[in-house]
Amino acid sequence: MPPIILFILKALEGRGAERMVTTLASTYADMGYRPHILCLEATQDMLLDARVQYHIVPYDEMFSEQNLDPESTQAQAYESVAKRIDGYVRSQIGKPDLILANIYKINWIMAYSQLPNIVNVLHTALSKQFQNQLLEAPVQTINHLKMVYGAHPCSCVSKGARQDLIDLIENITKTTTIYNPCDAADINTKAAASSHLEHFGLVDKEYIIHVASFDDMKGHRDLLQAYAKTVRKLPLVLVGKGRLEEEIKQLATELGISDSIKFLGFQTNPYPLIKSAALMVLTSKFEGFGYVIVEAQALGVPVISTDCPFGPRELLPKENLIAVGDIDGLATLIDQAIDNLTDYIVPLNQQLLPEHIASQYLAFGSVLDSDKNEGL
Repeated sequence: MPPIILFILKALEGRGAERMVTTLASTYADMGYRPHILCLEATQDMLLDARVQYHIVPYDEMFSEQNLDPESTQAQAYESVAKRIDGYVRSQIGKPDLILANIYKINWIMAYSQLPNIVNVLHTALSKQFQNQLLEAPVQTINHLKMVYGAHPCSCVSKGARQDLIDLIENITKTTTIYNPCDAADINTKAAASSHLEHFGLVDKEYIIHVASFDDMKGHRDLLQAYAKTVRKLPLVLVGKGRLEEEIKQLATELGISDSIKFLGFQTNPYPLIKSAALMVLTSKFEGFGYVIVEAQALGVPVISTDCPFGPRELLPKENLIAVGDIDGLATLIDQAIDNLTDYIVPLNQQLLPEHIASQYLAFGSVLDSDKNEGL
């Protein structure tokens, strides 16, 4: 039987980690493996390849992530969930040759797992994600992160995110950097679908686009404040959903720029909109990788970004970057990019194509197997 590759996620929401998982799952199917995706929630914003087996092992209760005490009731509950996952995988899936556990909550749960061949995939900068906890209870928080990320080898989606992990928990586990995959062929195929620009009141190559969930880390406030300082030659299109959406709409009203901004909500297929944009802007305060950057590159769309920790600086040259929080600088960069669009087009790094990334995970897993065998 072909080897089994198992991805574990909270849910198939429309974010970077989920795009990485669905892309790699399809790639492993192409390579002759048996890919499985296991989620703890039924939410599904992402389309899934029919060759990928999809499983849901629901946890029975909602958990708070504020208490980081490994001895807490929450930790006990997570241990119970891990046992449930272990039992389900053994009985319904088999013995995976590689398990990629994605997102902090899953990393914590799987710290208690007895399944083999687990690799934690870090999609963000831990020091930023846990910034408040590290200030309020540094020793407790670092000990917790050592417990979570010391349990299994870790792959990080950028060099910066890997160094950040090592700085926090030291070299207590094997780590590597494996960037997120960009399926340029699939993105271009999806981008060929109708973008319905007329329906949205848009004109091809005559708008700026920002694609991100409405969360604090995505920097919507800075984006709107900077956009208000530009000459506003082109409208700004915001694609995504999230808890801050209404607050950002109110900010647009307060800044007097509502007429120049379009909120398009979450789009299952955002690629036609990205392809038709004049410019992609990313304004995150921190990222592990910065998926929309490489997606814009795959579509030949100019892209600029905040120079946030840690992904964008590994994907873009300095002239395409601006410091986080530099509102005036961002406004200037937007205007400069609109006036010189071709100067801000950056070709996609071909090493980010899915087959290269899939092979890197397999190679990392093989190294771990060799290490285990040597230790016998």
